[in-house]
Amino acid sequence: MSDVKETRVSIIGAGALGGAVARGLHRAGCRVLAADAHPERLTRVREEGVELTTDNVRAAKEGEVVMFALKPHLTLGAVRELAACLKGKLCVSLAAVVTLDMLRHAVPEARWVRAMTNICAALNCAFTGITTPAPTDADGVWIRDAFGLLGPVEETDEGSLNALTALTGAAPAFFMSLMEAAAMGGIQSGLPKDLAYRGAMSALLGAARLSMEAGRHPSELRDDVCTPGGMTIEGIYEIERAGARAAMMKAVVLTAEKGKVLTDRIAASLKDR
Repeated sequence: MSDVKETRVSIIGAGALGGAVARGLHRAGCRVLAADAHPERLTRVREEGVELTTDNVRAAKEGEVVMFALKPHLTLGAVRELAACLKGKLCVSLAAVVTLDMLRHAVPEARWVRAMTNICAALNCAFTGITTPAPTDADGVWIRDAFGLLGPVEETDEGSLNALTALTGAAPAFFMSLMEAAAMGGIQSGLPKDLAYRGAMSALLGAARLSMEAGRHPSELRDDVCTPGGMTIEGIYEIERAGARAAMMKAVVLTAEKGKVLTDRIAASLKDR
């Protein structure tokens, strides 16, 4: 494989996830072509200068590497339709629950890998889990380098991808819900709405960066903020009383379990064909 920034990358599907990956790669200096049936809806993708097309065939033909960022139930159909254009190419599925075996069965002539990333790719701060047949070969190196432009990358076995998707793919939505709730608490306490939301966003971003860079357990950092008999411990008590941590744990577990259900559902539909 050539250098990542010299490689023509086509992304089939430029919605929330595909559009974020397209924007992040383009921002990093890559040659990106994003295909979507409704490019007029993709304001941010277009505004950032990503080349767009409505022609999946053109994108599949032009791409040296072809990424699929479609909904799981649409992925295999699109892959089959483009099979003639994918032979011999490195193809990357960004779809949850669609396994490598399914992808290889659809187009065995392509070289398949999976990458589970999230919408933070748009700002080059996404965590990506990758599964490749041989992570040390040229394809594996290219995938690590490419997604490394979007944020931290970890190689993992395919059996862990549902859990990783639940944690790093879906969790941004969970944290956004909690961020909104924190801002609403500030509003209820009398803060202007804009100030409450900016404060909540900054607090979440700062906590994440501190946790990553301090090299200490989150509970230690939390305890640093809690003064005996002070304000923060009052809020922590309410979080524990309400079971907020258990709810977050359950959200990740249920999301991962739903991934297994969807995988089984797609597998069953393939048997019925």
